[in-house]
Amino acid sequence: MEEKKNTELSFVNKIYKYMRNDMSIETFMDKFNVSESELTGIIELCRIYGKDVSIEKKGDTLVFKKNIKRNPATSKPGIDSPKLHHNQICAISDTHFGNIHNQLHLVNEIYEEAYNRGITTVLHVGDLVDGNYPNRPENPRQQFLHGFDEQAGYVVDMYPEIDGMTTYYILGSHDETHYKNGQATVNNWISRCRKDMIYLGQDTGEMNIDKVKIVLDHPGGGSSQALSYKPQKRIEMLESHNKPKILLIGHYHKSYAFSYRNVQCILVPALCDKTQFQQKQGLYNALGAYFIDVYSDKYGNIQYFIPEEISFKKEDIWDEVGKDRKKVKKLEIKQGKY
Repeated sequence: MEEKKNTELSFVNKIYKYMRNDMSIETFMDKFNVSESELTGIIELCRIYGKDVSIEKKGDTLVFKKNIKRNPATSKPGIDSPKLHHNQICAISDTHFGNIHNQLHLVNEIYEEAYNRGITTVLHVGDLVDGNYPNRPENPRQQFLHGFDEQAGYVVDMYPEIDGMTTYYILGSHDETHYKNGQATVNNWISRCRKDMIYLGQDTGEMNIDKVKIVLDHPGGGSSQALSYKPQKRIEMLESHNKPKILLIGHYHKSYAFSYRNVQCILVPALCDKTQFQQKQGLYNALGAYFIDVYSDKYGNIQYFIPEEISFKKEDIWDEVGKDRKKVKKLEIKQGKY
């Protein structure tokens, strides 16, 4: 039986290769010396082996029509295609824990929403804590937590902790002040105490999700008037063979998503209210986070990128000094129970 199938398939492939669109059936019948009834059987055999051939009338002549299904070169698989990997990510930044304007209740709100959406990966783009700037005389008055132990301890004790959810983070310029002042590394303390918090690097860090390269970046300096200007310059410096697919940028306390040089870039907003320093400098402070849907192929190429900005309004902010640290409890979800 198997030998018969192989013989038939070989015959079909030979016949199908000879057929041409708009070739008259008379030409074919003369070539292979077959009758009309035999030709009908040949066409049916072609269809059985997946070669869709029909006979159509062109003028006064009967001709072959090979029905070949072609996908446009620019086509992409549908968003629900089983061939695509779908990952959901939450991106946050600049929580500045220890500052009197930190908003732990909003951090909790983002994590709770991430949990309800089934998100298991959160990326924090730096400045977990407010740090210590000896050159800023007003610094102690703007903090309710002072020094390394108090600020790092607050993260360990109060940062949201949810079963099955992992926070990957980098350290920013404020975190780094503790190292500059006394060589105390926030990441070493936190990662030892919290197994759900994984350190990726100082100022920048890299990770891959289903081969999608993601870079977290916490630059220095102030932001430009055009939100995309500095991120574009950073992307322009990247070598073509070493670009990430996704670039998340913290530090600027701004919110903006765009695509440039085939890099999906997001300026991730802060989760701390405007500080006295920002007020003096006349700086705008965007408050919020991003939920990101990433659809990628098996090579890590992004086919669909859907960033959803979560913005908080003035009424969402607790600007009464001390209210957040006195009233907010740690968000903890164990085995689906709050």
